[in-house]
Amino acid sequence: MQPIKIRRLFRLCVLGMLFAAASLKPCQAAETIILVSSQETKDSLYGKWLDLIYTEAFRRLGYAFQYQGHPGGRAPVLAENGAVDGEIHRPDDYGKIAKNLLRVEEPSFSLSYVAYAAKPGIALQGWESLKNTDYAVEYRRGAKVPEAALPAVVKPEKLSAIATAEQGLEKLILGRTDIYIEQEAVALETLKKLDTGVFDASSLYQAGVMYTGYSYVYLHKKHAALVPQVAEVLKTMKQEGVIERYKQLALEK
Repeated sequence: MQPIKIRRLFRLCVLGMLFAAASLKPCQAAETIILVSSQETKDSLYGKWLDLIYTEAFRRLGYAFQYQGHPGGRAPVLAENGAVDGEIHRPDDYGKIAKNLLRVEEPSFSLSYVAYAAKPGIALQGWESLKNTDYAVEYRRGAKVPEAALPAVVKPEKLSAIATAEQGLEKLILGRTDIYIEQEAVALETLKKLDTGVFDASSLYQAGVMYTGYSYVYLHKKHAALVPQVAEVLKTMKQEGVIERYKQLALEK
């Protein structure tokens, strides 16, 4: 091939590459989905497990994922206002009070709320077992399951809400309340953090299981199209055994 033809072919190749490069759109970062819960839940076994599950679920859907924990009842306010993309850990009937959130129909996993006591001899089973008792009962503010169930079975003057699980368990140990209601994994994680030099948790025990149900993600209605997609991904992950493996990883953490 003659040198002139070679140079001409080279120039054509260079022009072709420049044209192709100019036609490509710049790579855009993946959109981030932000889900929230209470800080206590985020720090618990449930929180570690949820973080693993939804990091993978949203990765499969082409999104980055961020899980935030917030104190008290701030998480539902952020989700309802659309400041974040939804709540990561709510019961099946949460949609009755959540105006702007849609439930992902496939649950994350099952969970239990447990009654903890320090005074000996307390035995409970379900919310109805608190009826006609004089126990001073406390729960964590923002925990919607006990918040909805307890007013129907506990006298108003005997019912109170506390900001954190740590405060709830400390008050129980000090005898300021008779019963503290909490998610089992949250309570067990919190007990590890108590100052044993000040708070002797050896007297605490599970007085009964009050509720067993499922944990669901609720997405803000602006993500309505994403709701069924997340459900399908969760089903696939369960079939693959991924979610159960993540539970083991969370336990190891």
